[in-house]
Amino acid sequence: AISLAWVGNKQSSHGDNVIAEIDQDTISIEEYRRVYKNMARFYREILKDQFDEKKFRKQVVDLLVEQKLWLHEADRMKLQVADAELKGEILKLPGFQKDGQFNAEIYKRVLASEHLTPEKFEAQQRDELIVNKAKTLIRQSSALTPAEIAEIELSKPQDLNQERENRLAQKKEKAIHAYTMALKQKATIFIKEELL
Repeated sequence: AISLAWVGNKQSSHGDNVIAEIDQDTISIEEYRRVYKNMARFYREILKDQFDEKKFRKQVVDLLVEQKLWLHEADRMKLQVADAELKGEILKLPGFQKDGQFNAEIYKRVLASEHLTPEKFEAQQRDELIVNKAKTLIRQSSALTPAEIAEIELSKPQDLNQERENRLAQKKEKAIHAYTMALKQKATIFIKEELL
């Protein structure tokens, strides 16, 4: 089945608060702006004069689209994150710690400064963990073939094990990229570029 991705002026069935539609799911302008603000702050600091605003806006929406596609795929795989697992991951986040321990006051203050409720933040963290689980399954399905191992050995690298690890890591990331591209091809995606 061939699916089309639209960019542009199609009338959205979800109203004016939506910047993108992915199959039956949406990305709100609020979600896009929050992610954009957080990422832009970081990349402006790193890239300085080389920061390309227009290109970056497109990258953020692409990232959010991919996140939704992976969430759909994780749901199809029937992956879940238990409450205890979510809590454990949040307790480990250094931004919420004082003297190496989780601090509820810092947690509330940081979330408030980002205009997030604990429920919304925890839902975002749960989504991130579920997506990571799905990607881990895809990565784990990648292995070096005997021919690839022989090629590495023939090249006589200084550190054979390190070269094998590097080659396998590259292969795993290529598998994630290919899987993501396949998810995009199967989906119907509409992005309101005029809102970027």
